[in-house]
Formats: sequence, C-alpha cells, structure tokens
Amino acid sequence: MNLGERSKGYQALEEYRKRPLVVYATTTRPGVPGQMSGDTVREFVDQIDAIPLGEKSIDILVHSTGGDALAAWKIMSLLRERFEKVGVLVPFMAFSAATLFALGADEIVMHPHASLGPIDPQIGIMQPDGTVRQFAYEDVGAFLRFLATEVKITEQAHTSAVIEKLFSVVDPVHVGAAKRASELSSSIGERLLLTHMTGEDKTRARQIAENLNKSFFAHGDAVSRRRAKELHLKVAKEDRELERLMWGAFLGLEEYFQLRVPFHPLQHYINSPAGAASLVPLAPVALPANAPPQVVQQVWQAVLQQAADNLRSAAVEVPYSLVNAVLESTRVASEFRTIGKLTAFRGPNGEIQLNGSDTCSKWTAISEQATEAQPATIGMPTEAIPPVASTGVATGTPKVVLPPKTGHA
Repeated sequence: MNLGERSKGYQALEEYRKRPLVVYATTTRPGVPGQMSGDTVREFVDQIDAIPLGEKSIDILVHSTGGDALAAWKIMSLLRERFEKVGVLVPFMAFSAATLFALGADEIVMHPHASLGPIDPQIGIMQPDGTVRQFAYEDVGAFLRFLATEVKITEQAHTSAVIEKLFSVVDPVHVGAAKRASELSSSIGERLLLTHMTGEDKTRARQIAENLNKSFFAHGDAVSRRRAKELHLKVAKEDRELERLMWGAFLGLEEYFQLRVPFHPLQHYINSPAGAASLVPLAPVALPANAPPQVVQQVWQAVLQQAADNLRSAAVEVPYSLVNAVLESTRVASEFRTIGKLTAFRGPNGEIQLNGSDTCSKWTAISEQATEAQPATIGMPTEAIPPVASTGVATGTPKVVLPPKTGHA
C-alpha cells in the first residue's frame, strides 16, 4: 500500500478526531532491525513545522518495539513545547521506549489488540563468540534474591565467592551501566507523566514509572488496555469507530513493511534466479570401484578445477532494500531505508558463504506517488556471515548476529 492510500486512512482519523495526525512506525518484521532513535528528532521538526500554528492539539500514532529512551523524551518534549494537548494512538504495539513516549500523552488510545510494555532498559553485551547477551539491572537483583531466599546463602565468604563468579561473567562496569539506565528510565517516565498530570495525580507519577520499570518479570510482558488502566495510565474510553480507523491505518503499515513475512537472507538470495543458479551444487561423482587410479585422480582434479573456477568467477550480486522506519502524515512524509547487496558462493565441500553490505542508509522524503516498497530485506553487517553447511540450493540458512544498533538500521 503506497503513501497515497495510507494517507486516506490518516485523513479519516484527522477528521474523526478533529486534530492533526502524525504516524511514527519502526519495522517489527522478523529478521529486520528497526527501533526508535535520535535521528528521528529532526524529522519530527519537519512534521511540526508543517502543521498550521492555530492547531493546539495533535495525535501521534505509534507502532514500535522501542529503542532509545532519550529519543522518546526529546520527541515528546518537542510536541509539548508546540501543542497544548497530545494524544498517542496505539493500534497494535508500543513497547519499551515507545511506552515511555506514550506516558507523555494526555491520553493513550489503545485498540483492543494493542499492548504496551515494561520500560526496564535492556543492556546488550558483545560476547567473544560474536553473540550479544541481553540483560537488565533487575536480572542482577533477581539473582541476588535467589541466593538469599532460595539457596539461602548468608555467610559473607560464600556470598563474596558467588558475586566474584557473577562478575567473571558480567563486567561490573556493565552492571553499573545497567543500574544507571534503570534509574534513567524511571526518571524519564516520571518527567513525561508530570508534563500533563495535575493536582493529586502528580503524586502518582513516580510510582507509576517505578511499577512499569520494576514490577514485571519479562521485558516482553504485554500490558493490555485493561492492565494499563490498572496501572493508572490515562487510557481513553472505548470508541469502536476510532478503533476501526486506527486498525485500518495499522494494516496499511503492516503491508508496507511486510510485517508478516519473516526475512531470511539466504532465501532472499536464492529467490533470485541468478543467485540460485550461482549456488547450484556440483553433480555427484560416481566412479566404479575398479576404476584405475589414474582415472580417479584425473576426475578429482577436474572437480577441484571446476570448484576453483567457480570461486574465481564474478560473484552474483542480489540487491535488497528495506524500510526501517516511517514518519508520515497527510502533509509531510519520510522514511529510513537501507539499500545494499548480497553475494554468496558455494565452497568445494558444499558449504554456502553469504555476505552482505549496506550501500545506503538514510532518511529520505517520500511522495504520495511513491510505488510499493520493494521486498524488504535486512541491512547486513559488512563482515562475512559464518559459512553454513548445505546439501542443496534450497537448504541451509546462515545465522546472522547483528551488533547493537543506535539508529534505525
């Protein structure tokens, strides 16, 4: 669904709510990275400047699994400087930093299918094997409570030994960073709530933020509309027509991002006829048991020569393009898109090595005449992906481990 069609849904929401609408969405397609980040702030400035000065209220429709808490604070601060009333519409999900962002709204309009989430920050630590270990400060506290209440280790000597073991796995500096991040999250949550709370409600701000930060057992725990009300969030009353319009807007984003189509790099590569042809395995060699040794040696030399020729031949490049995020309205629209190429080859032993490199990652303006998004694929790290054993063209998927990202890509 192109922007022109999506804009019809946005216009319907504006007419129903009688206020401007801006849509901010980051991709939640499996296998494709996307998160709220600071580079969106400048794009929001263009959205705000495009709204007539007489408008005093605004709605932000959000779809995101989160990202940078400081970006959420900065964006909501911009909106609060310009508008007297801010509404946040959540058609499906607004987790983590997106939940933080919603705390700054005068009202949160949640579809029955929508979920918010805890605001406990997750710290990613790169391991020696290239994988990323995620943990939160609350994980450390839970471990210490486990020692005291379940294992019942109370003697200082034993406790010190266990703590030493913990710090051999997790750097103490990282634990300190997790603690600061947790405190920052609660602080931002409280500040955002205080931007619109009045009277006795102000006394609840800190407790609401602390509950969202520390009372959940999993970062991905979903906060439904009913549960959000129990947490004393300013959730709007049910409105079936508004919910219908919100869901229609989300379906347009879902189609554009291809959210229901998981991305697999190797599958994308072999879906290209040229890519598939380049990975056709060598035909098996069948020699009679009584073949002369000289013949056997000649055959294997020919096989090895063919494999070497394949390695020396020009690699087939398969392009990819993905939309990591969009910020759009009926007035202005931009998207963060990553463009690059994949290359692959099959080694002598049949293993496939797949490499990817981004050639362009940036925010660009889009128009209503823009065509459908190209099949979205992932922005791959420039280093080679570990080889994957494969016995045929259609089997074997490389394991892609993406480093922590600070932007949309």
